Amino acid sequence: MGVPESSESPLPSTLKIRSYSSINNPLVEEAQSLAGEEAPLLEQSYSEADEPIVLPKSRLARIINFLRGPNPPRPSTVSLIYPPIQLFPLKVGRAVRQRVRIAAIIIYLCSWFLIFVFLSRKSKFSPVISTQEEVILLECGSNPLWMTQNYAACGLDAQFCEPFENKTLTFRCPSSCAGASKYSMTTVGADNVIYKPYVIGDENGYRADSYICAAAVHAGVTSQLNGGCGKVKFDGSRDTFPSSNQNGVQTIEFDSYFPASYVFETSVTSENCYDLRWAITGVNIFLSAVFAYFVYSADVFFWGMFIMGFWTVVLASDPPPTNGFPDPGAESISVAFERLLPTAFIGYVILQVAARPTLHNVRAQLTKTVLWVGAFWVGALNNYTFDELPLDRFVLEDIQNLPGGIAAITFVLLTIFVCACGQAYVIWKNNKFFPYLYGYAIVMVTLIVMAIVPNLTLRIHHYILGLLILPATAFQTTFSLLYQGLAVGMFLNGATRWGFDSILQTPYALNRGGPRNTDLAHFTTNSTNFNGSFVAWDYPAYPSMNTNWTGFSLLINDVERYRGPDMNISLDEFYNYTGLEYQRYEYNWYFRVGMYSDDGENSDYTKAATALKNNGSWVEPGPGPS
Repeated sequence: MGVPESSESPLPSTLKIRSYSSINNPLVEEAQSLAGEEAPLLEQSYSEADEPIVLPKSRLARIINFLRGPNPPRPSTVSLIYPPIQLFPLKVGRAVRQRVRIAAIIIYLCSWFLIFVFLSRKSKFSPVISTQEEVILLECGSNPLWMTQNYAACGLDAQFCEPFENKTLTFRCPSSCAGASKYSMTTVGADNVIYKPYVIGDENGYRADSYICAAAVHAGVTSQLNGGCGKVKFDGSRDTFPSSNQNGVQTIEFDSYFPASYVFETSVTSENCYDLRWAITGVNIFLSAVFAYFVYSADVFFWGMFIMGFWTVVLASDPPPTNGFPDPGAESISVAFERLLPTAFIGYVILQVAARPTLHNVRAQLTKTVLWVGAFWVGALNNYTFDELPLDRFVLEDIQNLPGGIAAITFVLLTIFVCACGQAYVIWKNNKFFPYLYGYAIVMVTLIVMAIVPNLTLRIHHYILGLLILPATAFQTTFSLLYQGLAVGMFLNGATRWGFDSILQTPYALNRGGPRNTDLAHFTTNSTNFNGSFVAWDYPAYPSMNTNWTGFSLLINDVERYRGPDMNISLDEFYNYTGLEYQRYEYNWYFRVGMYSDDGENSDYTKAATALKNNGSWVEPGPGPS
């Protein structure tokens, strides 16, 4: 039954308002139908129960929501310790006109550049004047008198390195040569030497293949701080080279005969001999600190530090090796400009991605100077600062060979992990966790894929490590200043000193003259059949390479004494033609054998077998190459 229709005019149309609870509610719908279209609008009351039902989120959704970070973000700032000192440069800047500020910066940078040019010219480009003879510029790890790149470089019986007496060389050495070492496994007698100064003997006579500049520091002829000039003279054979420790150099002992040795002469008068790298570096550190304190423009500060750091590395603190060229100074400039353009381009990217977000409108000028600039020079001088750590390259073989290498890499990785956790918290507070997570995940996957590429080795160079760190420092926090300065310095040192070396390298490129794990010959002479007259050897019983080995190379006391297809040598003949017949039982004799092929391939040498002095008994070599 319905309600009778009214004779009055119909009510105007009204909008029916229905609560959430009336949707699909049959009681409400029936009431509406009974009321008809002309009934007054039913009023609905609202309660908390009428609100839309929100289903609870899953645990995963809550975790994801948490990892997104706070909304709105909570950006950090650089701590203002001692505000009057921190803000003083800003007050000075506001007190003077912009033209005056720009002019002051230009004058300061020009003065800095002129001081740097003057000192660099005095240190690297002024001709060395000597009363003796032509002065040869040496690297720390070089010896032009005895070719040390491999055991056969001097030829059979070292004929290419003769004469062994009265041969002289006047030289100039750079600074910091006390640690000039062999960075691959090198055998001296029966001992394997690596990561030690390659100096054999003492000031009474150094073995002829010793690094001259390191030996000069040991003998007190040159300075570890400033380098210097000297004169070396070949002094014939010696039958013992004792070890000694002086002037910061621990030399290597060799207890047998070697055909050549050298000593230093002191009667050398020279000018322009000193390497002023430490004076240049010290001046640049001081001037950069003043520059950083008073300059508050992020772009001006960054490019001033970047460009001066580049030239400090290339001309002073860690210059690329150029002393083998006719004009080493000009070659240094050439190498610098070869690397400047790509380095500056990457510097621009660093500024946009990391440096400008960190340095823009930073008010803590003193904190920036101490942390960013201080860490920058620690990174740029990492050939000195990080050399104290027992680490050479981030390559597994090097880490295993270097004493303390595993402990050092563990410490470094833990330090990086702790710092990364701190920066991850900063990234989270800035609501950028997932963008950074995606970016670094892509990088890590790429590195893992590179690491499994066959026949190539992944190598994280200094400049690559710096670039990996930099994006995570793009925040205005105290620690971000520290990490960013260090990363920029590491990038500059790596790119300037070594260039942009490949991240994937072949075993040949990584090998620095050490064993290459080739096939090995073996001695057939042993402790039971050795009679003191013959030494015999043979090809490997089970070769693993496809090389057609056609001959042998025999080293006696680290000098090649036989090269050919024969499988034995008469020691009587060797002692006779070397004039050592009467001394055959007065020394230990060290024998190593290798192989060669007609197409120029050379195998590794065996470890040393030893014929002992006095009784002439034979000590068999250990397993593996030398």
